[in-house]
Amino acid sequence: MSSAIDVAVIIPAYNSEHTIERAIQSCHGLQGCTVIVVDDGSQDQTATVARACGADVISQKNAGASAARSTGLRTASRDFIVFLDADDELIAPGVLESLSLLRRHPSASVAAGRVIGVLPNGTERLLDRSYERVDADELIIKGFGAWPPAASVIRRNSLQSAARLSIPSLQTRYAEDYEMLIRLSLSGDVIMHEHPTTRYRLFAGKSSKAPVEAIRDKERIRLHYSLQLGVPARLMTDAELRAAASMRAARSAAANGEWAWTVVWAMRTMAASPSFIIGKLLDRARSSSVSSAKA
Repeated sequence: MSSAIDVAVIIPAYNSEHTIERAIQSCHGLQGCTVIVVDDGSQDQTATVARACGADVISQKNAGASAARSTGLRTASRDFIVFLDADDELIAPGVLESLSLLRRHPSASVAAGRVIGVLPNGTERLLDRSYERVDADELIIKGFGAWPPAASVIRRNSLQSAARLSIPSLQTRYAEDYEMLIRLSLSGDVIMHEHPTTRYRLFAGKSSKAPVEAIRDKERIRLHYSLQLGVPARLMTDAELRAAASMRAARSAAANGEWAWTVVWAMRTMAASPSFIIGKLLDRARSSSVSSAKA
């Protein structure tokens, strides 16, 4: 392998002066990669810190992470792309494995590894993988993303192909990563490996702060592609959506040690849809049984 790798890491950043240095430094194990920070209208020293760390910085008015990624992509000239959130980190050996897989499999649009979740208290754990295979049908039927953006390396040509699909894309504030992976899966194969590729801050993203809106946008995307592709998918009822949002809020509150709010959100979850909770518990029990059988 040559001394420099053909990868551009694009980091959308908003008021991220306290985390952006760590994110950029995590890219240094990818010798010769390009790091592009898109300062999305920050009111702090995000751009100054990023430049001091050696990143190329583009500043724009606040338009959201999706628009910031698009801005960075227009500037990037490398053949392979990684989208890294400003509070997360890359794990270089795993990223290199993804890159190697894409080079060996020209039909693949995405290669992704495992995710190490980082709780607010700093505790780390390897997250379970929810997909045995990733394609458009599975994404629509299951109704959630397979991994956070930084878990994968994406072929630049596949991103361009995904943008040119005859199926129109949606404009949503949340769940853009979910839609992007659906479109990429229609543009090429999605392959997975077992090496960790990113450290991902749990309960820290914008969807944790607005769970109802995030899940509603995800269901909008799911309905759109279900209709466009003829893939049958049972959408969440309004009660299930509210229960799922309350459950997400309860988990976030618990992770941040906000125990009073944990109880409040847990009660709201049960009130919204008891059957949803029972279904989740049964799914977890089945998953545990399968894991035990494989062990």
